[in-house]
Amino acid sequence: MKPRNVVICFDTHTPYLAFRVSRLAAELRRKGLDDRVRLHVVLIAGKESTYGWDGEAFEAQYGGVPVSVLSSTFRGLGLRGYFKVSTAKTCLRFFFKLLKLRPKVVLVGGYDRPESMLAAFSAWLFRWRVGVMHDSRFNDAESYSKSVVLERLKSYVVRRYHFFMCSGQECVDYSRFLAGRKKPAYFGGWNVVDNAGIAAAAADGSGDASIYQHFGIPEGAPFFLVAIRFIAKKNAGRVIEAYARLCAAGRGGVPRLVICGQGELGEEYRAEAERLGVGGQVSVVPWLEYGQVPRAAKLSTAVVLASTHDQWGLIINEALAAGAPVLVSDRCGAHELVKNGVNGYTFAPGDVGHLADLMGRLSRRPEHLAELRDGARPSMEGFAIDGFLKVYLDAFARFGLIGRAGTGGAGDEARAGHNPSTHAA
Repeated sequence: MKPRNVVICFDTHTPYLAFRVSRLAAELRRKGLDDRVRLHVVLIAGKESTYGWDGEAFEAQYGGVPVSVLSSTFRGLGLRGYFKVSTAKTCLRFFFKLLKLRPKVVLVGGYDRPESMLAAFSAWLFRWRVGVMHDSRFNDAESYSKSVVLERLKSYVVRRYHFFMCSGQECVDYSRFLAGRKKPAYFGGWNVVDNAGIAAAAADGSGDASIYQHFGIPEGAPFFLVAIRFIAKKNAGRVIEAYARLCAAGRGGVPRLVICGQGELGEEYRAEAERLGVGGQVSVVPWLEYGQVPRAAKLSTAVVLASTHDQWGLIINEALAAGAPVLVSDRCGAHELVKNGVNGYTFAPGDVGHLADLMGRLSRRPEHLAELRDGARPSMEGFAIDGFLKVYLDAFARFGLIGRAGTGGAGDEARAGHNPSTHAA
């Protein structure tokens, strides 16, 4: 039987995407399905301007899956930023790539991308099925504020897609709200990371000295870690304010605060720390080398993400997989990973007092901090690559690429105690 093509189209290369695709390809080979399903990756751009992931030797990173690159550099997220790279020429290249491959299934990263919409609106003519890999929610407000008119217009577009690979329950609910309850929406179909690889990296202490040196703090000193882009929605100013309140309480033994990343607000963070009298205790530093992030998270007292809105927040996956407690805004999609008092805490992004209290609780109660550390890694067992692979095989079976017997029970459990059939009508 001739293999059926599956095209996976995404904005640009990231280690996260490469990990998921390579593991999916390996699972198809393991189950003897690689002669029935052939994966192809199409990247709108080979390099991303913010994080600058290494974009060389693509096929090696994607587990031997062929990779096509349509343009040079991706700039910006969301529809407005996307038009900076998504030209008519790029759309045409993508369309001709689809015509050449004649896929059975097309997976796109986001429903608001021009290439995504092109694939969806042409699906009726070429009879391919288009699924969206995304983490949008009711209250993420990533690119623009939501309104009744906009949601109705968005619903018209989103209903053109055939199924949805969602990060969490809120994403599932939002997908079904826009597209209708009969469209399959799979829990755990996006935003998984390499939990095992991260745990292994977190256990490697050989680079500890360079991590502390990069952060500008004494080796072995405790610290809270904020690893973000230096942009307004990440809300780092409120974290500094909460930290200043904690220091002002004068109880001593307060860990340092490390804000790590890049962006135009770095100097503003430093100025805010000085204004609040904690300039000597707050380090604002550039990105840490990606491979050192798990260990840095493990060394931290907690990883803090205080965004006013965030579709997900993969640093939380990485922190928990590394065995670090987390303090997460309830406006981040990744708050679904947090069990209060078990692996961390959630808080309202504007509630500085609550955040200061939580930071103080972790600073003053080492026995409770140890409990949170013990609960971090196990809490990620239900949000891992195994569930991700199962829901993709289930979708491939649903759309006729493989038989149900070949899924290995893909439709039975997306995670322990959570049946994707409740989301896939």
